[in-house]
Amino acid sequence: MTDRYVVAVALLSVALALVAAGPVAAGVGSPADAGQEAGPAVVVADESVAVDDTQRHRVALTDAPEGLAGFELTLEVDGEVATVADAAYPDHFGPTTDPVVTADERSITVEAVDLDDEITTGETDVTLAWIDVTGVAAGETELRVTASQVDADDGSPVDPTVDPGTLTVGTVDGDADSVDDADGDSGPADEASDAADESDATDSIPGFAVGTTLAALVVASLLAAGRLRPR
Repeated sequence: MTDRYVVAVALLSVALALVAAGPVAAGVGSPADAGQEAGPAVVVADESVAVDDTQRHRVALTDAPEGLAGFELTLEVDGEVATVADAAYPDHFGPTTDPVVTADERSITVEAVDLDDEITTGETDVTLAWIDVTGVAAGETELRVTASQVDADDGSPVDPTVDPGTLTVGTVDGDADSVDDADGDSGPADEASDAADESDATDSIPGFAVGTTLAALVVASLLAAGRLRPR
């Protein structure tokens, strides 16, 4: 075993370790405070709908470190593109009031409590409600949380971040085809969504592409220098 081979293997091991470690510098798919875990977030799902049809958005809490006693959320859309119709809750929640839709149908307030203590400490991906939104005109709008109150089992407040959902209504980018074909097959918007999902699957591993590229550059450099012989 030559010294050059030992050096080559050592450098390659370092490169692979960097791949496994993820982001190697701030700003490459990682938060500035990389050592801190993200807290709970209220996330609204993305959806698409034809004009005059109604679609249901799922609203979820990413995690409940101390369980969940109840919540109150107000969500809003751009009234020129869509309106809010109604809401529903999972069976284990008991609504304290019926969903309240404003007169202009631009916003809705949902409020519920966890009557049977179904959401316990450490639960994740908790469905809070489903919001029914009706398409008004072709375009896009966010279904965003404008006010929130979330309480843990011990009554202490939870301060989640909020992640709005995008509703695509009617045609996409002026295309004459609607979001969904008449026979229910996927149209251009669904295909675009599938492509976005595939992209998200790659983006969900921060630093992977960077680490892989780094490893490839190390190996290529070694080959070019004659320090590593290809098999």
